[in-house]
Amino acid sequence: MAGDFVIWRGGVAMPLRTVVIELSGGALWVHAPGVLTDGLRDWLETRGRVAHIVLPHAPELPHLGDWQAAYPGARIWRGAEVKTAAWCREIKPLVLEGAETEVVFLHQASRSAILSRLIIAVETAPLPVWVRPLIWLAGIDDSDGKPPLGLAGRLGGRKAVGDLVEQVLDWGPERLILTHGRCYTRDASGEVKRAFRRLMRDRLWDRALSEARRG
Repeated sequence: MAGDFVIWRGGVAMPLRTVVIELSGGALWVHAPGVLTDGLRDWLETRGRVAHIVLPHAPELPHLGDWQAAYPGARIWRGAEVKTAAWCREIKPLVLEGAETEVVFLHQASRSAILSRLIIAVETAPLPVWVRPLIWLAGIDDSDGKPPLGLAGRLGGRKAVGDLVEQVLDWGPERLILTHGRCYTRDASGEVKRAFRRLMRDRLWDRALSEARRG
């Protein structure tokens, strides 16, 4: 669900996508909770019980308090805590801890990878004119979505991020659902390789050779 924003560095309003997944027992898993409208509350009630609210590493989520008030029984999950969750059988997490923590999720039933900052692909057309050059200069517009500048250093370095990306590729996701920006509904692995082509140039070359040999 898109349509909400979170204030990023420099006062830039970054688009925020909330993801809702229905677990096998009927409980609902919510990632990056945004504005809780009456319509969304009604829709959630038809789907199940909000039991898990997962917070990405991001600036303060302005509507989190509304979710906590509406669903006081829901467990809030932050960072590496997700590794202990029972729902990991259905939504597999990959956790990368450096100066900051980043978590990538794979919803195994739909083969969808859910990414927070690992790839950002902001559609600039709906943004105010003064914001668009900032997004273009940061290299995170939807014409070539990729990780924001400096992210690898905050997550433990290029090798650590490369290892994480290799694991995402090993998952073989069919689609990428981004917390910030457009989604990629096909060729998910190809989009991951494109986004990390500079950081992982040698690794991707070796991987392509290995895949060619297996083929």
